[in-house]
This record gives sequence, structure tokens and C-alpha cells, in this order.
Amino acid sequence: MKISFVQHLLSTAEGCHLGHSTIDGLSDDVLLCVFNSYRQDSESCLGMWPWGDLVHVCRRWRRIVFAFPRYLDLRLRCRSKTDAQATLDIWPRLPLGIYASLDDESDDEDDIIGTLEHRDRISRIHLREFNHSQLKKCIALMQEPFPVLKSLELLTGYTTVLVTASDAFKFLGGSAPLLQRISLHGILFPSVPRFLSSASDLVHLSLCCIPLAGEGHLSPNVMTTCLSVSTKLRSLNLTLLPQRSSPYPTDQHPPPSTHTVLPSLVNLRLEGPHGYLDDLVGRVDAPLLESGYLEFHSEPTFDTPRVPRFIHATKMFKLLDKFEVSFYKGSTNASFHSSISPARFSLSFECSMLPAQVTIMERICAQWPPLVSLVEIFQLDNLFYEEEKWWETVAPWLGFLRPFTAVQTLRLYGIGPVSHVTHMLGGLKGERATKVLPALRTIELHCLEPGGSESLRLLEPFLVAREESEHPVAVDVGIRV
Repeated sequence: MKISFVQHLLSTAEGCHLGHSTIDGLSDDVLLCVFNSYRQDSESCLGMWPWGDLVHVCRRWRRIVFAFPRYLDLRLRCRSKTDAQATLDIWPRLPLGIYASLDDESDDEDDIIGTLEHRDRISRIHLREFNHSQLKKCIALMQEPFPVLKSLELLTGYTTVLVTASDAFKFLGGSAPLLQRISLHGILFPSVPRFLSSASDLVHLSLCCIPLAGEGHLSPNVMTTCLSVSTKLRSLNLTLLPQRSSPYPTDQHPPPSTHTVLPSLVNLRLEGPHGYLDDLVGRVDAPLLESGYLEFHSEPTFDTPRVPRFIHATKMFKLLDKFEVSFYKGSTNASFHSSISPARFSLSFECSMLPAQVTIMERICAQWPPLVSLVEIFQLDNLFYEEEKWWETVAPWLGFLRPFTAVQTLRLYGIGPVSHVTHMLGGLKGERATKVLPALRTIELHCLEPGGSESLRLLEPFLVAREESEHPVAVDVGIRV
């Protein structure tokens, strides 16, 4: 064991004051805490950590590690039936973690899939890059219960694979009471509602490539009913397939009077048509949410208050500190930042032209006064310059900025030499200059032009008007690199 490794190991134990003690002088309890801290610090995205390095240091460390396999979350990693058998012959009886990719033609797929025969030992399954025939083989070996399975991740290649109803009905014996993590990417299970309704210990759920109709479709009502038992769920990721024909209908009926409460949810990511996402969040409450992201396949209408109600109902977004909007060529991203913590809730939608993007943001902000009226920092990013002079019309920007009555700092990040907003503000004179962003105290210009001279020239009438109205605004110019 290298000294550097031991030093790194001990450095992971926060609050452990060793003084002049040697490693041998530490008690078993302290070493166990150090080992667990090291586990937390070194776990990979697959949930594995190099506990094997510890058991090779000395007999004492080996004894401590194997005395607490559950506490230290010890698992044996294997990728094939042959590998699994060799692993079982060497190590104590520990849970198995199956991690394999089936896209390598040099590997024997039957040998890889054969690892599933050890169902009474398998705690984690992570299989990826398989086709329809390979999936059928996997499903055939997973028709009985997996008593210790806690994590299931099945990811196809570039195609969507449908599991037949007969195969899906008995998948994992028909229930998954111990599962804590489920990720199905490109796999359609007709029995997902029944499957999810039994996963009461679920902590992470990721379903990608959900169809909007037909087999495998999960309506917002069905989805929220399934999630109602998942009181431990902390992360939810749903991605729906893009709609190729008519747009997904927006639910014109009011949301139900009672909502599905997800009391532990902290991370939410939804991608799909506006009608579906709006309906779904209208049925859910997530009071402890810290990170939210909604990506709309089509232009959002926001003709109902369901999305802002959902955001405002969370504790972290009762008070907002910053609103950030990034305009790109073809898409827009808007983020609300909480003043309580680093929490963020973002919206993203596609739109080809900047005038339409501003108009959509104007409509959004006009309908969401509880969210925008307390924002103190307003940041606009990636304002790209276009040759068309439509931006000489002030109205789109005025309507967009008007609801932000508490903003004190306006940050502008421009790609072109002159941002659209400085041009708009410079056209406001007299009383009009105080009706937009009335609490404004500072404008921060972050642009590529040295000194921001052109932006300052455009802003001059606005600055003079604010000075005369006894609501002065300072300008801070920086060069973006």
C-alpha cells in the first residue's frame, strides 16, 4: 500500500483529529468510519468503490471490512457468467453487481447475459447497448423475483425496443418492492404502471423514450398514480418521444383538487410536449425540490397557471434571487434561482427567431407575477446580433421586462457589439425610463467590445432620464472573454 493512498484515505475522514497517533493506534470503530468516508468519496457513478484495496493492506483491515459488508455496501463486480463464477470462487458471499455492454462483437453475449442466472445474489444490473433479440434473452432470465435487487438500469442502443405484454407481466416476478433505482432508456414496458406501483422504496426513476400514444404510453394521470407510493423518491427523469403528427392536446380541464405529493423529491427533469408536462406538474407537489428542468418539444403556451403554481409551491422557490435568460439561435433557456440555496428551476423551449423568443418570455412572465415580482437580479445572456432591424421596435422588450418591479441589478452578456436591450433602454425618455425596472440600481455590461463605448452611448439617454427622476442607475462595464 502506497503512503499516498493511505494519506488520501485518512484525509476523507472529516473531523478525525489524529494528532501524533499512528494508523495502528486507531480503534476499529474509527477505522470503520474512515473506510465509510472513503467509500462515499470514491464511489463511481455505478455505485462501486475500490474496497479491494483495503482488504489487501493487512489482516486487521480485511477483518473490519468483511465484518460490515452492508454498512460499507460491499459488492462484487462482474460482466459475464464466466467472470461471475470466478469471482464467486474467490470472494466471500457478497451481492453481485452486473455491469456490461452488449455492443462488442468480440464478446459472447450468452456468457454476458448468463450472469442473470445468479438472481438470488444480484443487487445491481446495468446492461446497455443491446438489441431486441438480446433484450428478449435478458427478459427470459428475469421472470422470477430478484430478492436483493436494488438497482436496475437497461439502456438500448439507438432504437426503441418494446417488451411484449406476456414477457413484461412476469418481469422480476411481477413486483419490485426492494428496488431503489430504475432506469429504462429506449425500452417500452406495457406493465410499467403495475411495476412502479410496487416500488415503494424507489429513490431514483428515469424513463426515456416514452411514447405519446399506443403501447408503453403513460398518461399524466397514470404516471402520478404510480408515483403516489414512491414517498422516498428523490430524483425523477421522464423523456417523451417527439410528436411527429398533431401536437399533444393541452388538458382543458382543471387539475385534480388533490395532488400526488412527492415529499422527498429534490431533482426533477421532464422533457416532452407542453400539454403533457403542464398536465403532469398540475397533479404533483414537490415541497423540497431543489433542481427542476422542463424542456418543451414545442412552443409552450402557458395558458394555465399550473407550472408557476408548481414552482411557487416548493419551499426553495418561495423567494427568488435571480432570473436568468439565455437566447440562442433556435432555443431559449430561462432559470429561476432561489435566494435560500443554490436551487434552480429551468425552462427550455425551441423557437427559431429572437422576436418570437422574446414574445414567449413576455407571455410567460406576465402570467407569473408571484415568481418574478421579487427577483432582484435579472441576467440576459447570449443576445445575438441580427442584421434585421426589427429590434428598433421597443414593445417586445418592454413587455418582457415590465413585471420585474424589484430588479436592482441588470446583467447583460452580449455576443454582438451592441445588445438589443441597451438599444431599447436608450429609447426610453422622461417618465417612461422609470416605469420599466423601477428599482434598478446597476447595469452590468459584459461584452466583447473594449470598454463598452457603443453600449454606453446607447444607454446615455436612459441614464440621464433616471438621474433627473432621482432614480440614478450606475453602469459597470466588463469585457467578456
